[in-house]
Amino acid sequence: MNKILQTLIELQDVDAIILSDRQRIEAFPGKIRDLDTLLHDGEHKIAQITASINEQEKIRRSKELEIESNVEKIKKYQGQLTHVKTNKEYSALLAEITGLKNKNTLSEDDILELMESVERAKAALLTAQQELGVMQSRVTEEKQSREEELCALQKEVENKQQIRDELAGKIEQGVLKEYDRILKLRHGLAVSRVGEEGICSGCHVALTPQMHAEVKTGDFLHRCPVCFRYVYWAENDGEEGAG
Repeated sequence: MNKILQTLIELQDVDAIILSDRQRIEAFPGKIRDLDTLLHDGEHKIAQITASINEQEKIRRSKELEIESNVEKIKKYQGQLTHVKTNKEYSALLAEITGLKNKNTLSEDDILELMESVERAKAALLTAQQELGVMQSRVTEEKQSREEELCALQKEVENKQQIRDELAGKIEQGVLKEYDRILKLRHGLAVSRVGEEGICSGCHVALTPQMHAEVKTGDFLHRCPVCFRYVYWAENDGEEGAG
């Protein structure tokens, strides 16, 4: 096989690894954001439950103060009962006392419901805090694993880039420039296999019998007349790509 063609094949293999690794590296920030979102959601849930508890406790204290105020008023009105001079005044005081007692009864019912609601919320808060703790441990481990994977990928890209530079140095600049152009244009496939049936595995178009015969010898560089990829003969047609 032509040495330049062989080098192009090796170069494409290296470029495929570099491209794959770089795509995985580019995906890392998004994966880290997803992990941070999990924590944020857990923290937001805790904040919502805590705010609900605080609001209900505030309402409960307000109602307790209202009951205390009403109790003082009831005592005051009860003390005035012995000093009124008319039945109308007496009835009015009794009505005030009854009204305040009814209000207190309703407030006491509300307080009981609030206390039960707060207890449920505190149980939910404890569960949410425990879940967040587990999530924090998991996210920390996951981030560490991701960082290790990222470092390994970056190191591999660096090593493969050195190999690529060495291979590229063996190729004529004009050929290399065209290879790089096709590689970008054809989504990472600039060199395609051609098998016994004479089909370009890149675009799946048949070569002419003459070109197929010349490609099979491997003595010269040939390019597919349709997709313009460099082509080389292999025993079996491949499914490297299309377009």
